[in-house]
Amino acid sequence: MARRQSQRPRLFKNDMAVKSAMKNVGEGLINKTLNSTMKAIKQAQPEKVTAQRKPKYITITEKRMENLGVIDLKPFFAKSPNATQKADGGWFLRVPIRRTKRSMSRRMYNQLNSIRVAPGESRTVISDYLYDRRQQSGSSLLNYEPRSNNITKTTGANGKSTYVSFRTVSDKSAPNSWIINRDKVNEDDTSKTFIKNVNKLMMWKMKNG
Repeated sequence: MARRQSQRPRLFKNDMAVKSAMKNVGEGLINKTLNSTMKAIKQAQPEKVTAQRKPKYITITEKRMENLGVIDLKPFFAKSPNATQKADGGWFLRVPIRRTKRSMSRRMYNQLNSIRVAPGESRTVISDYLYDRRQQSGSSLLNYEPRSNNITKTTGANGKSTYVSFRTVSDKSAPNSWIINRDKVNEDDTSKTFIKNVNKLMMWKMKNG
């Protein structure tokens, strides 16, 4: 009997939904990286999204997470044409993330607004408030705190400022470092049992890569 092919998660069936979800990664990836990752998502084969030969409870938990729109972007960044291949066979990609006033906490905006940058120039600073509004999951192992707190402020000739932070994703990145919609895994929308299974899934991924 032929093996039944797994279907694409619901998120991938609607290009607008994919684009919206991608933009939620740090309030909007800059176009070049966003577009290349979108292309990788569209070209990914279903069997590449859900790996085979895993314990049954792992596969079931992954499928339910996919149905909720909880997606790991790391495999898709790996397929990006902008990813740099390392000599040891690994890869890495520097991801620019644009931040807007609307996406910032009040204290983060006040900090950045107090920094003076001349028109046409940029300045990179450290902000302890960069992840004030980061999504949090009911599953402790699904949560992740990025390591870099750097953000670059650039002032244009018109006096308006733009803000971009950079994160690096690689084959060595933690399994929970690039998961979108992680906040959908919570007791109100799922269950305590499901949350426990998600923690088991993440432990399995940490051990098995």
